[in-house]
Amino acid sequence: MGNIYFITMSKKIFLLAALCLASPVCRGQFTFEGSYTGDTYYNIRGGVARGGGFMGMANLAAGFDTGEAGLWRGGTFFVHGAGIHGRSLSGDYLGDLQVASNIDAGEHTYLHELWFRQSLGPVMLTAGVQDLNAEFMVTEGGGEFVNSSFGTPSVIALVPVPIFPLTGLGVEVRWDISRRWAVQGALFDGVQIDFEHNPYNVRWALGRGDGVFAMGEVHLDGRYKIGGYYHSASRNWGIHASVDQPLGERVGLFAQAVVSPRSLNDNNLYLGLGANLRGVFSRRARDGAGVAVAHAGLHSLPGRHETAIELYYKYDFTENISLQPDVQYIVNPSGGDTAPADALVGILRLNVGF
Repeated sequence: MGNIYFITMSKKIFLLAALCLASPVCRGQFTFEGSYTGDTYYNIRGGVARGGGFMGMANLAAGFDTGEAGLWRGGTFFVHGAGIHGRSLSGDYLGDLQVASNIDAGEHTYLHELWFRQSLGPVMLTAGVQDLNAEFMVTEGGGEFVNSSFGTPSVIALVPVPIFPLTGLGVEVRWDISRRWAVQGALFDGVQIDFEHNPYNVRWALGRGDGVFAMGEVHLDGRYKIGGYYHSASRNWGIHASVDQPLGERVGLFAQAVVSPRSLNDNNLYLGLGANLRGVFSRRARDGAGVAVAHAGLHSLPGRHETAIELYYKYDFTENISLQPDVQYIVNPSGGDTAPADALVGILRLNVGF
């Protein structure tokens, strides 16, 4: 019954969105966006098993601007629903820790974000159900790659934290001190109720034993970032840093690092490094390519550190449609109890947005 209700409500939302977009009065107040990402994959060798399949993720989001509605300036309400489906590449075929595809998260139709944001000059406050990775640990270069660690590095993802697919309640604040400097911080509920007991992510509870997860970052020129995090219940903590460095108009480099205590984390070290090139074969820079390495240091498994090497090519047919062939070589897949052989996997990613 829950799935039927959710589908029925989704149809109503689509209808209301279409009617609103057709109204000149409504267009300025509301914004709507949607996307679909599909991964066709095949594990060529190594890992847990050979074979292939398909995974997909659909997103539908809407925003409401209080200033455009004639209420007060600087306010935004935002809601974002998501649906993910398909057989797990990492769970069923690779057995890797870092998760080769950043849409690999099971079968769920759920609320991903629901928040209110208020801008007060250089200060921005956000409260509600949020994805930590939307504002923190973000690198422009890493966002082009498919492997999950180029978004949220494995050290932090295992804490756990409110990131895709299971987001959580939190409060964020950002202060743009000047054109070059910015600081931001966040406090989140320390435990998110799992999908087994919270299938649509609409149950939230701030329990005494949950603790809080805190994260802060300092930004310079939007390219150089350093920060730290702390989970009060587990007393787990770490520091992280990232760099986005352009080399001219076509080439960009990025680097990531996370370090945490060995006594609290099996995976206590992460290093990421990559490069992107725009306009490989297209004079209008409609295509791009990149290569990157994500290394997860596992101190309890000598010689079993996991390293993912990724190579992709991406072509933008239009502003909203792209196709991205991707190849990854996973050294020492370390996500399970066994020690499978190095894996070689191919992924073909389709992105469609509107």
